[in-house]
Amino acid sequence: FIHLEYLSLRNNKLQGTIDSEALGNLTSISRLDLSLNTGPEGRIPRSMASLCNLKSINLRGVHLSQEISEILNIFSGCVSIELESLDLRSSSISGHLTDQLGQFKNLDNLDLANNSIVGPIPQSLGHLSNLRVLQIYNNKLNGTLSEIHFSNLTKLSWFRVGGNKLTLEVRHDWIPPFQLVALGFHNCYVGSRFPQWLHSQKHLQYLNLLNSGMSDLFPIRFLKSAFQLKFLDLGLNQFHGQITDLTKVTQLLFLSVHSNNMSGPLPLISSNLVYLDLSNNSFSGSVSHYLCYRINEPKSLIGLKLKDNSLQGEIPDCWMSYQNLEILELSNNKFTGKLPNSLGSLTSLIWLLLGKNRLSGTIPVSLKNCTALESLDVGENEFVGNIPTWTGERFSRMVVLILRSNNFHGPLPTRLCDLAFLQILDLADNNLFGTIPKCINNITGMVAANSFTRSSQQYLPLPLDGDVILTEKASVVSEGEAIEYDEILNLVKETDVSRNNLTKSIPLEMTNLKATQSLNFSHNSFTGRIPESIGAMRSLESIDFSVNQLSGEIPQSMSNLMSLNHLNLSNNKLTGKIPSSTQLQSFDASSFTGNDLCGAPLPKNCAENVSVSEDENGDEDEDEVDHWLYVSIALGFVVGFGCFIGPLIFNRRWRYNYYHFLNRLENIIVGVVRKCS
Repeated sequence: FIHLEYLSLRNNKLQGTIDSEALGNLTSISRLDLSLNTGPEGRIPRSMASLCNLKSINLRGVHLSQEISEILNIFSGCVSIELESLDLRSSSISGHLTDQLGQFKNLDNLDLANNSIVGPIPQSLGHLSNLRVLQIYNNKLNGTLSEIHFSNLTKLSWFRVGGNKLTLEVRHDWIPPFQLVALGFHNCYVGSRFPQWLHSQKHLQYLNLLNSGMSDLFPIRFLKSAFQLKFLDLGLNQFHGQITDLTKVTQLLFLSVHSNNMSGPLPLISSNLVYLDLSNNSFSGSVSHYLCYRINEPKSLIGLKLKDNSLQGEIPDCWMSYQNLEILELSNNKFTGKLPNSLGSLTSLIWLLLGKNRLSGTIPVSLKNCTALESLDVGENEFVGNIPTWTGERFSRMVVLILRSNNFHGPLPTRLCDLAFLQILDLADNNLFGTIPKCINNITGMVAANSFTRSSQQYLPLPLDGDVILTEKASVVSEGEAIEYDEILNLVKETDVSRNNLTKSIPLEMTNLKATQSLNFSHNSFTGRIPESIGAMRSLESIDFSVNQLSGEIPQSMSNLMSLNHLNLSNNKLTGKIPSSTQLQSFDASSFTGNDLCGAPLPKNCAENVSVSEDENGDEDEDEVDHWLYVSIALGFVVGFGCFIGPLIFNRRWRYNYYHFLNRLENIIVGVVRKCS
């Protein structure tokens, strides 16, 4: 292969270490691509320093475990003269960037993202006058980026350095020498004001300034003048003011302004917008004008997040034009009234979050048309009626079902067992009665970890490789505290049926759900014993069986639950000794109070059977006690007979008075009975 110029082994299943001798012999090679192979590992060999014709090196995803300074040193000779593209993204690289970076004069593309590179970015970066794409996001870089870093970067168009601890320090009136297509500066600091120099970037398509320390009026003028902008993320800042009409911003696909201080009514938007996140602000008023704008015009929205605002009124009945909608979050607002039937037209809907409002009525039957649903949260509202049996029939891919704190009544439908992929089941604080169905072990989503790969991880197409992943969230109440899970949702498995009127025993089949992390059955009327096989649920971190009527002993197998960090068995009818284990004894005594239990951590010691040795003296003492016991009984009988029974037999006057006493007593009792009747 001495004359080989282009070698691509991209996206295979290669294993083993990088062969330094084989690579060193490829003296004519100009393009080398070993990317997206998770098997190869090792170090970039020094023999590659002789590959002077190299123009492109792509080792993305190869586990190099090497310092970036060593890699730059290997390539700093003749390789640096011709090299145009170096891609080492996600390659386990560490160490500091050095001034050797400035030697790569022809470098057009440098991608070092998703590694562990530390320290500042050297000013020699400014020497790379041919650099077009620079991606160093998600490392451990710190320090300052100044105008010197960009002085000669006239061709720079794609600049992503977010996910580091960098600060941008430029003059207020600075005009950069480049025209960017994409800027990613999330989780870095750009200053308290929206950067004025961004108004000079006429080709900008992607702008990510999430959590970048800004406190300013919302830059509506910039947004309306950035005619090519497709992606804008200004979340987790302190922007304030109102967003006016955006119907003419037709090129925008993605807009996120979540977690700011925005107020006023919701803005009208273009029908081309694919994703809108205005959550966690102070938007107020009705949503009818917004949702029902041009009602007959098909909308492109895939994701709509309006949770954690002050929106009010009824949810309007105009969802027919939102056929592409997959994400709808309206939770924690002030919505009232019944759910509209047109929600059932959202057949692409994957997650629907309506919790923490004042919605009422029953769950509309039309919702059963949303067969793609994987997450449904209507908790903390005022819904009534039975849990629809069709939830199990129609929502076969359901992962999260939260109905807590409503007025649902009736038995648990056995069709819930058909929700095989369910990982979070929260029915707490309702008026449900009956038993937990024994088919509960059909919910295989709680049997094994990572049992379901959800389709609700959606991608939005953006320029170059900047696709945005939309992940699912769920707010779960665990140990009385609301916790919001995001990217790790597929690892969370919880069941909460507390504060209902459920009866009979906890089914043995429940213990087959071995991946479950939290069980809350408190404040019900469960009876019987805690299943002995509960110890097989090794993933359990929290158990709350308090305020029930459970009886018998605590199963010995509970001592095997080494992950358990919360336990409450108080106020039941449990008896016996608390099983001995480091785990159970580590809990506070309040976890066991209100029972007839003994042993640590309770102050009550368990009574032990003490065997008494029987010697001759002991036998003689015992015989003597028995002898006097019999004598006392006989003597008592004689005295009692003589003092009471004897006079009745031998004394006529005594008999006469005793007879009249009984007669008067009878008359008194009869009189009392008559008065009561």
